[in-house]
Amino acid sequence: MANDTIIALSTPPGPAALALLRLSGPQSHAIIQNHINSPFAPQHASFARFRSGTEIIDEVVATFWKSPASYTGEDMVEISCHGNMLIVERILQTLCQSGARPADPGEFTQRAFLNGKMDLTQAEAVMDLIHARSERALRAAHALQNGRLGQILQEERENLLQVLSHLEAFIDFPDEDITPDVSRGFIGKIKQTRLRIQNLLASAREGKWIRSGLSVVITGAPNSGKSSLLNALLERDRAIVSPIAGTTRDTIEEVIFLEGIAIRLTDSAGLRENPDEIEKLGIERTRQALNEADLILFLIDGSDPSGNFTAPDFPEKIPLLACLTKSDLPRKTKAGGLALSARSGTGLAELKSEIVKILRLNESSAGLDHVAINSRHESLLREAVENLDRALEMTNQKSPPELISSDLRQALNACGKIVGEATNEDMLDRLFKNFCIGK
Repeated sequence: MANDTIIALSTPPGPAALALLRLSGPQSHAIIQNHINSPFAPQHASFARFRSGTEIIDEVVATFWKSPASYTGEDMVEISCHGNMLIVERILQTLCQSGARPADPGEFTQRAFLNGKMDLTQAEAVMDLIHARSERALRAAHALQNGRLGQILQEERENLLQVLSHLEAFIDFPDEDITPDVSRGFIGKIKQTRLRIQNLLASAREGKWIRSGLSVVITGAPNSGKSSLLNALLERDRAIVSPIAGTTRDTIEEVIFLEGIAIRLTDSAGLRENPDEIEKLGIERTRQALNEADLILFLIDGSDPSGNFTAPDFPEKIPLLACLTKSDLPRKTKAGGLALSARSGTGLAELKSEIVKILRLNESSAGLDHVAINSRHESLLREAVENLDRALEMTNQKSPPELISSDLRQALNACGKIVGEATNEDMLDRLFKNFCIGK
């Protein structure tokens, strides 16, 4: 446990009915007792007047959490006061003068991890829980926070340890009557762990969607209905709509949710030859957005006789959906595509269904071991699979047990890093600095 006591505001700054401050560390109880007039009972909330000397700063509710039964695993006090920032600042200043220090970003959760209250995957889930923007994201965060990923990895680490223990006993005690177990059972256990890790890796794609969302860029010629479509999908007027070509000079990004996944819709500058200087800048930003898109909606004005607009060279490997806009007007183009009308709403439901289908949003990797892993988990799990593959290959080639053992141990270490074992301090600092102060 840390020797110092930290304090921070845990609710968002700004005027509010209430604010919550957290105090954690060995001196928490002693520091707060200098400023309130009520005795503390562990795990109970107490009404009190918070004082600075003889001055009453506010009436508060203070809760004392006795170690280890607290969020951080340390003695901890939570103070609920009125949400006036003048009051909050006075309480913070008073407690800092009494021996506490301002907490660093994520330091409460970091202490919880270091004190064994949660593993690293559960600590990361706290951030996911705070930033979740959909029910699907909340479910994924809860699955991690409940320790499902850590439980799976612990089971497979135990499996690998059993294999390693027998193999390394043979290596360390060559004079004993121990044979290296490279039988079908040995290989089967390694394959079992590899399969379960691959099942976890299958959720990496979904994990990326849930945390970051997907990018859908709306593009096409000027006046093809890009801004009108954006407004129709948002069900509000967000972008300026005008019959004058080139109205949109910059990218406009908004979010809708389909199948519980955030879809970042980008309205972009119209693509045409010989644009003016300002349009050139807008078109350049359009091309940048296209390169980063997960799906491109290419709009063609169905009411324009010259609407056989040839698609420019879009980035390869990015799905493209052609849409014929203004379907409420007489069709005058031979181009093909999904018929839409932003004015009447025709085709909007079909468009959403196509987006879901193309991006496979309704496909979940749900199953017994389903958790939405993040990029850090994915990198380490792939490292583990690579080492397991090498171990299996060397087993089949009857390589020396020392080489097989080395790869198995590296796979074991990779899994351990995910939950926070064999993790260096610099990595932990970088991870927790992404948290907000007070969490």
